[in-house]
Amino acid sequence: MKGNLRTIGLITLVGAAAVAGQTLNVHAANVVSQELKKGDTEPEYFQVPRDHAAMHSAVVQARKTVGKFISALQNPAPGQQDFEVKKPFVQGEQVEHIWLSDVRFVGNRFQGKVDNQPRKIRGVKLGQLVSVNPNEISDWLYIENGQLVGGYTVRVHYDELSPNQKQEFDRQADFKIGKP
Repeated sequence: MKGNLRTIGLITLVGAAAVAGQTLNVHAANVVSQELKKGDTEPEYFQVPRDHAAMHSAVVQARKTVGKFISALQNPAPGQQDFEVKKPFVQGEQVEHIWLSDVRFVGNRFQGKVDNQPRKIRGVKLGQLVSVNPNEISDWLYIENGQLVGGYTVRVHYDELSPNQKQEFDRQADFKIGKP
């Protein structure tokens, strides 16, 4: 099953460098953008400043709470679905944070399929099976009974949307942001 965030084309986050003291880029859909109306499946690309404290805190929080994600992934309760992690792909000075869907936990590592079209990293393809250590992820999420669980970087971006963008996101999304 395709990842929930990619399917609805609303918020997808990627970065241009590792979190600690480096630049993060956010690849996020403007849900009212012309690209989506034209049928373009990849949302527009946004730059987040190097010193974006909220994004850095979101990554730290995701790493601190990854145990909750692993527990739910290994023993999903009724209503839990769309398990995804975000992996930083490094190539030279470039780092791109990309969501992985169809996630499994194998040998103390997450395995999943690349769920966004890479913008800066070469040799990584949409749908490619890759793995990442839990302490290297930049985010995790799943949907539980229509509510986003985790998704710390998604929440940061959501908080930065205009009221009209939030309203449109809420109208189109098949989940609610709610409390972390």
